[in-house]
Amino acid sequence: MTRVGLVQINWDLNWGHAESISDSNDEVEYSLLPYSVGMLQAHAQRYATQADQLRWRTPIFSRGPTTTAADKLGDVDIVAFSAYVWNIEASLDLARELKRRNPLCVVVFGGPQVPDNAEVFLRENPCVDLATRGEGEITFTEILDRIDSKTWLDVSGVSWLSTNGDFQSTPPRERTKDFAELPSPYLTGVFDQLMNEHPTRRWVATWETNRGCPFACTFCDWGSATATRVYSFEMERLDAEIEWFSTHRIGSVLCCDANFGMLPRDLDIAQKIVDAKQRTGFPFSFMIQNAKNATERSYQIQKLINDSMQTIGVTLSIQSADQETLKNIRRANIRSESFQELQHRFTRDGINTYTDIIIGLPGETYDAFVDSVSTTVGFGQHNQIQFHNCSVLPNAEMGSRDYIERFGIETVPQPLRSLYSQRFDVPDIEEFLDTVVATSAMPRADWIRAKTFAWLAELLYFDRIAQIPMLLLQKRHGMSFRQVMEAVATTAAANDAPTITSLVNWLQDHGTAVSGGALEYASRSNSSDLLWPPDQQALITLVEENRLDAFMAELGVRLQTLLHDHLTDGADLDATGFDPDEERTILDEALTLNQALICLPNQPDDKRLLLSHDIYTYWIRAMSGDEAPLEPCFKKYVIKRSDRCWATLESWVESLTWNQGPNRSKYLYQVEE
Repeated sequence: MTRVGLVQINWDLNWGHAESISDSNDEVEYSLLPYSVGMLQAHAQRYATQADQLRWRTPIFSRGPTTTAADKLGDVDIVAFSAYVWNIEASLDLARELKRRNPLCVVVFGGPQVPDNAEVFLRENPCVDLATRGEGEITFTEILDRIDSKTWLDVSGVSWLSTNGDFQSTPPRERTKDFAELPSPYLTGVFDQLMNEHPTRRWVATWETNRGCPFACTFCDWGSATATRVYSFEMERLDAEIEWFSTHRIGSVLCCDANFGMLPRDLDIAQKIVDAKQRTGFPFSFMIQNAKNATERSYQIQKLINDSMQTIGVTLSIQSADQETLKNIRRANIRSESFQELQHRFTRDGINTYTDIIIGLPGETYDAFVDSVSTTVGFGQHNQIQFHNCSVLPNAEMGSRDYIERFGIETVPQPLRSLYSQRFDVPDIEEFLDTVVATSAMPRADWIRAKTFAWLAELLYFDRIAQIPMLLLQKRHGMSFRQVMEAVATTAAANDAPTITSLVNWLQDHGTAVSGGALEYASRSNSSDLLWPPDQQALITLVEENRLDAFMAELGVRLQTLLHDHLTDGADLDATGFDPDEERTILDEALTLNQALICLPNQPDDKRLLLSHDIYTYWIRAMSGDEAPLEPCFKKYVIKRSDRCWATLESWVESLTWNQGPNRSKYLYQVEE
């Protein structure tokens, strides 16, 4: 009899905001089913030579005290860990404890955080007996078959240290092509015991419909791990798993496919998920990694999902718009025409989109980064850009020594923490992400400038604090997003805008701290507060210190100066067709409207505005990519503040946690015309 333990410590979904996976406002615990180790068990139960002699412990699936996890596993003979960036330190700590209790226990580590060249990893972590690489199902079954002899030379894709300390490694295993050989942990009952032991917990399922990625981005270990070829699971299996999700009331399904929508059948799969939800109520959320270059099919899939299920919006990722940078990272972007088409179609359908852009990519300068942001906004992304720090993963090409030296990459270990977790709620065991804070093209000072630009763009534009006048200057006067942002962000003349200067300096100081390994998120002064993204922290501080009016007034002066310079910088005013006095009035009214729309505490009564132009309609249509005339006409607006009223600052602060995500329109009140 062989006692087998499995460990896949997933990120705690309850630390952050779980609106996208919740079907109610009730306090519930959400956890990811440990799919990766479940696949190991399902395969071994079918194919192990002595499968009937295997005794499986319930998997360890969430963070908790190391001793408690070790107690649950008990006196196992072998334990397999699935390791990634969010669990590697906790996993190693548990492995050390298991080895301390039972030195004969065989500890196996696999997953993306285990380097393909595992010699250093094994020498630094003597608690690990075997390191695996590549797909683990067949490998782990073969390890189980040899647990008595402990001879691994005929097991492909494993590394270990011999008794005399020599490093041993076998050739890589070929990828599985026939997925009929990989039983489903859902359909074989692998998770039945786990779910029975936690009857009040709500579960989120990860799901594969295929494996592989046709892209080879250097910052990602996905393509390199799967050698680019995509293999698909049979539809009969997927149909049965969808039925299992519904029967077991799985609230959310996270699709692990690298590019869902790439294959023609993906539209049928999405329809089957939607049909199950409409028939049973489950799953009520289906989250996917969107295909890069399948415009029409991607649109149909995303519209279907967004019309029928809870979602967080549609990802239209570019990472960078700079062609040299894209070449450096081997990135094949969605075509600009496709991006614009999808962006406009989704916006007109009322579907939120967001775009991922990475800070610190190899070869990208500060100017190239800011131009990428400006280009993305120019393409029509007015809803949200999610800015991500570039990070280095062990098995990505970016993690190789040659690549790091070629691009002068500098990293710091940055603590991982969930958004909106408690400031002092620090995990017993800290996890870290190797974050790029400088390259030869973007020295650390420029990286801090880029972070400051990104945070300020989030606050002013994507949090909607000043989006209306900023978009007006772009659409009506042909200014770039960069021009408008840099006119606001300058600290060269601090005396004319002390509030703006103070905020920008704080963002720069925070960026400096982050570049040294500090937390990405910020906190207010009171010790019990949550961790906030810096853009939200900046807004909260302005409101808490009664400086928002001063900030908006200074912003107005800088935008008016920008407009004046634009209209008078050698331009033939008659040729432009603009009356400078009228344009200044329009910009002033855009600022007035935008400020009146910002959701704030202690504003129980509706506000009425009378403007000389229909700026609100112009803004809404511009957001959708439509050309809208802006003719003089008196226009009355009612700002519906009574619909969303917060009696205290703290209740308003708490409400911001529910505005995080692609739907940033919740920062503004509704309008009646």
